[in-house]
Amino acid sequence: MSQITVRQAVLADAASITEVYKATTGAWARQGIDGSVIPADYDDLTLFERWQAGGPQTSIEMCAVHLANLLRGADGIPLVAEIEGQIGAEAEIFIGNEPEPFGHHVNVSRLRVRPEASDIGLGSALLAYIQQIAEAIRCKRVTVADAGDDAALYEHHRFQRAHTGQRITFPAQEGRVFYRATELTAFDPAQIAGWHMPLGRYQNAREEWDRLPPGFWNSVPEVVELDSARVHITLTGQEAYAFFQQDRADPERVQVFMWTKRPINNLLMVALRDWAARHNYHTLVTFVWDYVLPLLEIDYTPDGYTQHLYARSL
Repeated sequence: MSQITVRQAVLADAASITEVYKATTGAWARQGIDGSVIPADYDDLTLFERWQAGGPQTSIEMCAVHLANLLRGADGIPLVAEIEGQIGAEAEIFIGNEPEPFGHHVNVSRLRVRPEASDIGLGSALLAYIQQIAEAIRCKRVTVADAGDDAALYEHHRFQRAHTGQRITFPAQEGRVFYRATELTAFDPAQIAGWHMPLGRYQNAREEWDRLPPGFWNSVPEVVELDSARVHITLTGQEAYAFFQQDRADPERVQVFMWTKRPINNLLMVALRDWAARHNYHTLVTFVWDYVLPLLEIDYTPDGYTQHLYARSL
């Protein structure tokens, strides 16, 4: 039986990792501005359209930039699993330090195995290696924020479903609350150590923080063209960092990501909606886990997108 080797990825692995993602993305298509799906050949898609279909790893150019960002010393670690010297699977993990229900944890944000190598244990080898990392740095648990079609793999490794999240929309509205919103200019991730992330936490607070620094994807016109704002919000008893990004499908909608020093409360939600209304947005879009929803105290509309979070305690 061939031996499986798991190691940290290096920049030279970009081409092989791209092949893993191309093999697991499925049918290629581009998204119309109205949300329609238009079948297309891979070679006819722009870098951004490939990214929309399967992430930055789906093209060598963007995969190399993405890997370089992870390898520069951030809390993200890219891993590959090889068999007979050939990369057949890739995973990416982020170390997080958040209040419960997550605590000090390792989140598996991506795990892809080439279809032809799906039955030889590459996914299991990666998960075993990730658990060793988590135990070595004394994490409380390993989490998977979106198990997707791989739920059976995680359940086999004693992960249990812990939370369900959903994407929601709610209206912008001017409100009567005194708050201060200033431009955020410092992006040291130490700023959010131990903070909550009630809004926009698709993966974990540390990984989502990487969305904040401006200019990282300046080579991708579709990203640069979107209006965005990075804001430090303060009000009585609360402090927060927020990232607002214009929605591609509707320029009057804005996507929201927020980190808070204390659990989110109604006054902060009033400030958030007021900021959006005063900047000519009519709707806010965000992702929320089930334990946060009761704290929002707003009328919201689910848009149908959900994720299931799995966790394994150590």
